[in-house]
Amino acid sequence: MTVRLLVLGLALIPATAQAQEGRPDGFSFGGLVAADTNPYIGQGSDVIPLPLINFRNGPFSLSTNGVSYQVWDAGPWGLTVAARPRFSGLISTDGPELDGIDRRVTGDAAVELRYDVGRLYVGADLRQEFTGEHDGQEARLRVGLRQQLGSVRLDFSAGGAWQDGDLSRYIWGVSDDEARAGRPSYDPGSVLVPFVGLRGVMPIGENWSLLGTLRADFLPDDVTDSPIIEDNTLISGGLGVEFRF
Repeated sequence: MTVRLLVLGLALIPATAQAQEGRPDGFSFGGLVAADTNPYIGQGSDVIPLPLINFRNGPFSLSTNGVSYQVWDAGPWGLTVAARPRFSGLISTDGPELDGIDRRVTGDAAVELRYDVGRLYVGADLRQEFTGEHDGQEARLRVGLRQQLGSVRLDFSAGGAWQDGDLSRYIWGVSDDEARAGRPSYDPGSVLVPFVGLRGVMPIGENWSLLGTLRADFLPDDVTDSPIIEDNTLISGGLGVEFRF
């Protein structure tokens, strides 16, 4: 069975959820049309429609990006605990190169710290997988700049995601059971994946907004040396619409 990478969990769904930070309580829904490149051997780019759902009530939020609760809010500082899905599962078949590879959408318990300084912000997350697939951990650091251009709210960001050996092996590696002729087992070890991103929100009425996101992840040599990886950059982006009431 060959596979298809859902990179959307790496960039798109978290991006649209973060674009709603600081907005009032309430419910919103919409849709996003997302496209991505695919670093896996023999796999092409794809266009995928996704639903966007978000409910917020004070410190509590429930959305396509999981469930979260802000446990501490002290001026520029904020601390949130959350359960987040990881959509980097490999889920469909396109060809023979990845036959026998099996990955699933998993869940992470997360602690998320944020510090805002005017238009600048710094975010740091620590995640631990809890669904029993790989028991991996990830630490993320992001520095961002918010900018208003007319009615459009933009968010530029850059950072990195450190993945421990269990997580990187699950996403990028080849286990002993998955090894085949011409596809040896491979363990990347712990890796650091830098990224840059741009998000935008443009109101188009009292309750409607257009959403856009673009992100590039730069895969390190320990990832690109894997026999199932053929590209060194992962590009993802999407356009969507949201209704809030």
